Amino acid sequence: MHSIVDSILFPMETILQGALSYLGQISLVAGRGLNLNYFLGPIVMMGSGWQMLVGSIVSSAFLLLMVLIVRKTFDMYLAFKSGVKWW
Repeated sequence: MHSIVDSILFPMETILQGALSYLGQISLVAGRGLNLNYFLGPIVMMGSGWQMLVGSIVSSAFLLLMVLIVRKTFDMYLAFKSGVKWW
């Protein structure tokens, strides 16, 4: 019985491991910064202070979005796991 449940839950575990490694890569991108020259042309003309502010806001929002996605995926995994456990 354990092997059947493990074979069902193994793909979910690999997805979560991939999400965890992806989060590690995102923290490197957030530490490096965001080049706004490619995305927000008018912001570039406002000066370096505004560029840093908007870049920080955009990268923080992206990082929070990724954390939310990983957290919801993990909650879905736990709900699925508990459903299989009592099924």
